[in-house]
Amino acid sequence: MVWGCSAASGMGNLVFIENNMDQHNYINILKENLKISVQKLEIQNTFEFYQDIDPKQRALNVRLWLLYNCPKVFKTPPYSPDLNPIENVWHELEKRTRKHDISSKEQLKVVLTEEWSKIEHIHRKTS
Repeated sequence: MVWGCSAASGMGNLVFIENNMDQHNYINILKENLKISVQKLEIQNTFEFYQDIDPKQRALNVRLWLLYNCPKVFKTPPYSPDLNPIENVWHELEKRTRKHDISSKEQLKVVLTEEWSKIEHIHRKTS
């Protein structure tokens, strides 16, 4: 499983999740990667955070962390990928990754990282 974020100014971190995802792991990912990504993308005070309806992402402690760390959080309606921009990024990443002959988990990580950076390059060219 992977976690990632994107903005009009480019792509944030891509994180590989080795353990089962729960609300505590999700908060740790946000703590370790969201702020770094926001700084990298130079959107510290203006970003809007979108997430889906996954129960782990709706847990009280996650909502509290977001309340104190994100200027604006959007709740995306269920089954509305067109309203959650990251869904289009995941689709593009999957499409690009399927073009490779991948035979191991490590190779998958390499391909995902390479393709993520290419999406970033294309994203910046069109902005």
